[in-house]
Order: sequence, then C-alpha cells, then structure tokens
Amino acid sequence: MSGITVNQINGGVFIGFVVQGQNITLTLPDRPDPALAGLPRRSATFAGRRAELEQTLAALAPDAPEETPATVAVSGLAGVGKTELILQAAHRASREAGWFPGGVLFVDMHGYDEGRQVSPKRALRTLLRALGIPPEHVPQRTEDRALVYRSVLTALADAGRRVLVVLDDVPATDKLHHLLPGDSSTGTLISSRHSLAELDALVLSLRELSVDEGRELLGAALRIALPEDTRATQETDQVGRVVSLCGGLPLALRILASLLVDVPTRPVSELRQDLEDAHSRLSVLSREKRAVEAAFELSYRRLTKDQAKFFRLMSLHPGPDFSTEAAVQLYGESPEEAERILLDLARRHLVEPREPYGRWRQHNLVRLYSRQRLKEGDDSWGESLMRLLAHFYGTATLACETLFRPGASDPAVDVRFADRTAALCWLEEERDTLVAAAVWAHAAEDDLTCAALAVPVSQFLAEMRYLEDARAVLETGIRSSRRAKDDFREAALLSSLGIVLRDMRKLRKSVRCHNKSIKICKRMDDRRALAGALNNLGLSLHERRKFQQAVVSHAEAARLFKQVGEQLGVASALINSSETLIELDQFEQAAQVLRKAVKIFQKHGDLRGYAKALGTLAKVTRNDGMAEQAVELHKRALAVSDGLLMPHERAVELANLAGSFVAAGDFGAALTAQQEALDIFRDLTDRRGEAMTLGNMAVVRQKQRRWNRAVRLHTLALEAFLESNDDHSTASELSNLAHALLQVGRNAEALENFELAVDLYHHIGDEKRAADTSELIDQVRRRIGVGLRSA
Repeated sequence: MSGITVNQINGGVFIGFVVQGQNITLTLPDRPDPALAGLPRRSATFAGRRAELEQTLAALAPDAPEETPATVAVSGLAGVGKTELILQAAHRASREAGWFPGGVLFVDMHGYDEGRQVSPKRALRTLLRALGIPPEHVPQRTEDRALVYRSVLTALADAGRRVLVVLDDVPATDKLHHLLPGDSSTGTLISSRHSLAELDALVLSLRELSVDEGRELLGAALRIALPEDTRATQETDQVGRVVSLCGGLPLALRILASLLVDVPTRPVSELRQDLEDAHSRLSVLSREKRAVEAAFELSYRRLTKDQAKFFRLMSLHPGPDFSTEAAVQLYGESPEEAERILLDLARRHLVEPREPYGRWRQHNLVRLYSRQRLKEGDDSWGESLMRLLAHFYGTATLACETLFRPGASDPAVDVRFADRTAALCWLEEERDTLVAAAVWAHAAEDDLTCAALAVPVSQFLAEMRYLEDARAVLETGIRSSRRAKDDFREAALLSSLGIVLRDMRKLRKSVRCHNKSIKICKRMDDRRALAGALNNLGLSLHERRKFQQAVVSHAEAARLFKQVGEQLGVASALINSSETLIELDQFEQAAQVLRKAVKIFQKHGDLRGYAKALGTLAKVTRNDGMAEQAVELHKRALAVSDGLLMPHERAVELANLAGSFVAAGDFGAALTAQQEALDIFRDLTDRRGEAMTLGNMAVVRQKQRRWNRAVRLHTLALEAFLESNDDHSTASELSNLAHALLQVGRNAEALENFELAVDLYHHIGDEKRAADTSELIDQVRRRIGVGLRSA
C-alpha cells in the first residue's frame, strides 16, 4: 500500500478513540437518534415548594458556582410531592436556553414496588439505549455499563451538549452510584423516600404543605377541571380544615380534588365530615388506582421485622410528637436500639426528626396507617402503653417536685433533673403529650392513671398560665377520680380547679370548687389535705375582695399545717395571709408573718418561697414609707438564683419593683421594669396582668405630666381589663382614665368614665368606693360648671 490517506470526521461526538482501517464495514444502529426528551408531563397545579424549586434550578444552572454540586436529591414521605418537584425543575431547566442542549434522560426506578422495581443494571441499559448506544454494544456487567454511561455523558458535556439526568423514586441501594454521572457538569435530579445524605449532592427534604399552600393546590386543581367551580373560594374555612386533616400531603389533596370533580355538587363540608372520622380517613383518600394507603404500604413492606414493630407501636403515643425516651418505653428495648431504629425510620421518612434533637413526629396520615397496622397485627401492646403512661406520671411528678418544691426533694435520689430549669424544659417539651395522655386515659376508662396524671400536669399548666389546658385536664381528672371513688384525688383536683378558675376570673365557680374540696377533706378527716384546700380558698376569697374571710381561711390553714408538721405549708399560708393584710392596711402584722415565712423558707432551702416572701416584704416596706429599702428587697428577690423561675411570678415581681421605683421617684427605672413585665404577661397571654401593668405605666406618665401618653395607656389598660372579667379593676381604671382626661380638657368624657366607675362599684358592692367617686364627680362638676347627671 502506498500513498497517504487523509480523512476528516466531523459533525459528531466521539467517545474514546477513532481507529481507521483499510476496509471498513459500517453498521448503523437501529435507533440512530438519542431519545433525550422523554420527560413525563408536569402538573399544571403546583403549589408551595417555590423555595425548593429555586434552589434546585440554581444548582442546575450552567453558571452555578464551582463548589455547587450539580446533583440534587429530593427526599420525603410517600405522596409529599417529590416527583412533582423534580419534574417541575426538569421542565423549567430544559427550556432554559443553553442549559441542557444535550436533552433530558428520565428513568422511573419504581424503587418501592417489588413487582415493578427497576434495578440499576436495567436502568443503565435504558439510559444507554436512550443515549443512542446499540443494544449489542451495551455491556453485560453493571460496572461496565456504568463506565460507558459516564463516558458518554462526559463526552457530550465536553462537546457542549450537557445532559440532565432525572432518576425518580430511587430505592435505598449501594449501587446508586452506578447511575450518577462522573463529570461535574451533567445535571442530576433524584427523588427517593430515603434520605440520600451520603451523596455529594444538594439534599432537599420535603415537608407537608402549609394550610395556605394546600388551599392553593386544591383550588387550582378544581379550577383546571371545572373552570366555573367556586367551592374553594366559597368554603375557604372548610378547605383549610380538609388540608389540615390530610396533613398537607399533596397526594391526598389531589385525590380529594378528583373526588370533588367527580361530583360537582358535593360541598367541601360534606367531604370534611367524612375525613373527620379518623377510622375511615385513609379509605376516603383513595380513588381508582390512587390511594394514600397504598403508597404507605410500599414503604412499610420494606421494613425489617423490628422496624415494622417499632413503627406500629409508635402509633400508641398520645401526643403530636414524642421523645426518644418515650419511644424506649413503648418499644421496651435499650435507648441505643430505639434510637437506631428511629434513625432508620427517619431515613425512610416514616418519622420526622424535630428540634431539639431527640424529638420525633409522624405525619398524621402515616400515624393513622401505623395504628391500622397495629390493630390488624398481633402485637401485645397493652404492656407497652402501661409503661409509657407510668413513665409520664413518674417523670411529671418528679419534674413538678423539682420545680415547685425544690427543698422537699432528695438530691441523692432525684437525679433525673439537674435543676429546676431542666425540669421546666422537660415539662414544656411534653406539655401537649401530657394533656393528651390524661384525656386519653379518661376516655379509655383508665381512671386511676388519669386522676394520678392530672395532679402534676395540672399544677404545671396552671403555673405556666396554660389555663384552658389546665381546666380540661382537671375536669377530666375529677370525672375519673369520681368514677374510681378516689376521694383524696378528687379533693386535690377540685382545689386545683378552684385555683385555675380564679386565674380565669370565674371567682364564684372557684369558691364553689374549694368548698367542695374542703367538704371531702373533712369527710376523710385528712388535716393536711384540708389545710391545702383552705389555703387555696383564701386566695379566691382575696380576689373576691372578701379580705377578712380570706385572712381567717389562711390562718386556719397555717394552724393545720403546723399540726401535721408541714412547715413549708405554714410558710405558704403566711405569705398568702400577708398579701391580704396589706390590702387591709395592716402593714405591721403583715411584716410579722412575712418574717416568719422568710425564716422557714431559708431553713428548708426553698429558694422559690424565699424569693416570693422577700418580694411581699418589699411591698410592706414600701407602704411603710421606705421606698429605697423596698427597691433593694425586690432586687434581692429577683436575684435569688433558681428563685423566681416561673415567668408569671417573675413578671409580678417586676411589676411590684416598678411600684417601689415610683415611690422612690425613679420613673425611668419604673418604666423599664414595667416594660419587661408587660412583655412577659403578653407572652403568657395574661390579659389581666397586661392590663394592670399598662395602668401602672399610665400612672407613671401622669406623674411625668405626659397626659396624652397617660390617656393612651389607660385606654389600653381599660380594654384589657374589660376582657379579663375583673369589674373592680375595671372601675378603678375608668376612674384613673377620667383623671387623665380632665388634664387634657376632655371633661365630658372624664365625667362619663367617672359615672361608669360609680355604676360598677355599686354593682360589685363596694359602696365606699362608689361614694368616694360620686363625691369626686360633684367636685369636678362644680369646678367645670357642668350640671349633675339626672337620676
């Protein structure tokens, strides 16, 4: 052979070497054009997920920063919208000029359907055929197929024909890496029910849609199918409730939209009623081949025996979320084993981790499915539930002992909580669960557990001003204690309910509860319980302004506490008595009983009681004309380490400190303390505490002669008092507002407020205040020349 042969080959993409021979036989593939436009349709109804969509597109963009991975892994619960998100992103990206000129590859791995699951080896064959590789040139071994696949993608990227690979419904497999491109340019979108944190990828974990996003999705689906449909806009509240019942799960919402489209006359409210029944909710959420339950079933089948048992038992937990500690009680194994399984379930999105670490939750539909599997199975779950409820009772009791009676606990034994702060944190974390557990125990007719649990739980709820929850737990506990004929707990719970009703300003009901408790205690001849009930009765009598009766009740409580050797009870009764003595202007006697209380609290190491006693002693000192000494006592009370830990009692002490600052003439310091107290009262939604603080701030502004600000603050205080059902304080605030109005020349309004105050004082039987205010009205009328109001 002689001469030189020169050939040029162009217009293609070259994978590996091109070898020239003298005789060339060319066989064209049976599919010469790559199949790179096989994306399924995206839905026209896409709601929420906008932030996740933008994150995904930013990672796929050709000008993304070099450190940004071009792979995005989307994980989440079955039906949460993973596939829809990656399809929306893929369609958007494929239409962006210059992003993916090489096209898009799509494979549905059917990762959780054993009958349809696509193995990585089979997926690689599909991908290579889509890239134009003839079937006879597709290697047999998975590793070899992956090598060719990555080589083709890299060659296309180097030639300016970047490809987007979309892998949907990927299972947890150690062979997933075979499907990932080898270059840093090719884009990849992956969806999976498993967390794929091991990938070098941007990992997005999808949560359920919010109520507003769910409304948007359901409304859009109805409008597309039935353009004239107005149900979503006319029944917005019902739609919101439906979204909540579905837990914001997009699959469930799309099924509901289809059900509504099937029957255009069907109201959303009627569908909502069907969903309200938890026993049938999963069956409602199905239509032909689409069903929420079926989607969950595919995930459940892939669990190990231990994981499946754990998954079923978690449905017994009564609260909206749960701790690893509670899961240990249900599962009955070691904490390490429980945590391992929880992490396994979290990777499958069958439970979700919460903040702080160690708390978990199940989507409400997953929980219903889990409960259904429990009922259908043969798990002996009674013992698990008893362990859990016993754990809640024991830990709640210990937490309340640590929090409310720190001097009474034995540090050598009670090592569960390091201090009062730790106890309070646990109670706050478990609050919803503790309420649900008490209510559940009553409904299950486990009356002993319900009544026992209600005692510590209600104490915490009342102290933290969760008054509606406290009332619900107490009323449930009282019904259970009566059913169980447990007089001791019934008396204790009635007395506690009286305290809660007092704080809710339902004072007559409060006194009735205390009297019922006292009657039971006398019947049982239990002096310790009777002392507690009398002490609590005195608090309600004080709020009803029956001060003499309150003093008698507290004195009798102190006497009984002393008889049974309950010194801290004696000190508590003395403090309460001193508050009433202050109202009666008996400051010397109040100071005497307070000094006794301080000594008892110091002796027993009760820092909480000691701080409260110091604060009350400060009030007596202020009223004796020693404002600066009172300020120092208040500061000492607030500075007691581990003393006034509860937000409400701290806010009260700050408000009292402000009063002493005012008496000392330091108005700036008073306003600072009042603002801090106001913030706490508002956080606790304590409208009465807020009203009193606003009124006191207005008084400070009056002393500063800033009358317009005083009027505004008095007006806000009056609005809050009207909501808090405190007629006496409302009357006083009307009078204070009238004084401020006079200073800005709004005389008619001032007189009107004075007159309203007189009417209220008459209504509550405070004739002295009514007469004093009437006399003031006469003086004002004479001064400004306004005629008297006709009778």
